[in-house]
Amino acid sequence: MSVDSPPPANIPSTIPHQAHQQIDRQWRDDDQNINNYTFNTNNSNIGLNPDLIDTLQDGTPLDFYQCIVSNDIIHKIVIETNRYAAQLISARTISPHARLNKWHDTNECEIKQFFGLLIWTGLVSLPSYYLYWSLSRIYSTQFGTIMSRNRFECLMKTIHFSDNTCADPTNRLYKLGTVIDDIMINSNYCMQPDQSMCIDESLVKFMGRLAFKQYIKNKRDRFGIKEFKLCISPCYTIAMKVYCGKEVSNMLTVGNVGIGTLRYNRKSNPKEVTKKKLKRREIVSQKSSSNVLVLKWRDKRDLVMISSKHDSALTNLKIRGKTVQKLTVVVDYNVGKTSIDLSDQMTSYSNPLRRSQKWYRKVTLDALLNISVVNALVLFQKVTSSKMSITAFRTTLVVQLINKETITKIISQKHVLEKSNRCAGCYSKAVKKKGRKYAQCNTKKSN
Repeated sequence: MSVDSPPPANIPSTIPHQAHQQIDRQWRDDDQNINNYTFNTNNSNIGLNPDLIDTLQDGTPLDFYQCIVSNDIIHKIVIETNRYAAQLISARTISPHARLNKWHDTNECEIKQFFGLLIWTGLVSLPSYYLYWSLSRIYSTQFGTIMSRNRFECLMKTIHFSDNTCADPTNRLYKLGTVIDDIMINSNYCMQPDQSMCIDESLVKFMGRLAFKQYIKNKRDRFGIKEFKLCISPCYTIAMKVYCGKEVSNMLTVGNVGIGTLRYNRKSNPKEVTKKKLKRREIVSQKSSSNVLVLKWRDKRDLVMISSKHDSALTNLKIRGKTVQKLTVVVDYNVGKTSIDLSDQMTSYSNPLRRSQKWYRKVTLDALLNISVVNALVLFQKVTSSKMSITAFRTTLVVQLINKETITKIISQKHVLEKSNRCAGCYSKAVKKKGRKYAQCNTKKSN
């Protein structure tokens, strides 16, 4: 659905379950009476925040990413991760030989490196995480120069976003904490929406057991966790809400102007519109007592639409050299819908999400490593007036997040083997540290 009015200042991503309300609507014939709406009555600033233009004209991808995922968000994740690790260790439910027994508290720098490695796994896809630390030349990625495999898997197990001891049993989304809300607040601060926005559902693939897991047959990943995203042009997300049950939402009560497609079998739909059989190019429409249009149009198939700012007027379009008549409401809908479609497309490129049994980790990492990265890319392109692909942006961001000045040199270095199949450089370093015998026993040989 496309909307043409700014949303409330803060749109929470964790709205509690509400009871369903039956709305009785009165319908009349379409009288071509269109509601008059005034956009931005307060004359507030819209579009890009001018502070970003003044301060980040020469900014790097990491600078723009930190505008969305601020240090305060990273600090909250550090606190909750350390707390959850301490709870796991104190519970004494882990094996005596588990990696977690060697746990030490993490910090902001390490979490950034951890996020950098996760984004890297999307750029260089391997079947399993442990292969990124493999000594085989086939899987060589030099992950071990940034973080050990044991430490990475410990962080993957303990990454957390809320305090379990303060859990609200009535809130299904308490495990998400405030991370997603904080990301959306930062996104709204960096860019205020203009008149054209789009609300639509998105799906994060999840195959585990979950009470509010959804099935959407027309999605590529049919099973998963449904999210509602509010996007503006070109593909910037300013609000997101995880769907966890039936809710009532009447956008017209806050003065929003909406356009969208409509299921013909929804309750309160005018039967004279939805059940009438049409021939090609025929139109039937009615308006409610609040002046909301419901329209049915048959082109190649039946299309039912709803709008609070249109009538059934037609407009001429040139398509492949031919003049074609289309409904104005359809044209405006197609223009507004592109932002969220492009957002989903951009987040799918080099997606670092893997199969997981923890739904909250997957949803939050999607916001941290996909939606936030796409938002940062949009800001980078608008402020610096430079073009960069999403893959190049992710690559540069990885190098800056892992915070290794010599990473490009490390990746390009190769072991020089002697006749004994040992690396000459590694052998000489071991000799200098602990002597020749130690070097002969501990310098690895190539198979």
